[in-house]
Amino acid sequence: MVLGIPDPSIWIAYLLLIGLTLLCVVYGIINWNKEGDISDEEVKEEKQWNKEEIEIEEEVSGGGDK
Repeated sequence: MVLGIPDPSIWIAYLLLIGLTLLCVVYGIINWNKEGDISDEEVKEEKQWNKEEIEIEEEVSGGGDK
């Protein structure tokens, strides 16, 4: 009985939880600033999306002409 927990399956669950948490932290640190390749098509889609978003915001706010 360690720390008042008699069941070994509980300890296994705790160890897996801690291990997976550490694994996720290490993975995040390794891949923190890795940039993915963005195709020209994705850039065009993003620009179009932003343009449409601005137009919608202007419509909702009354066009900004008050």
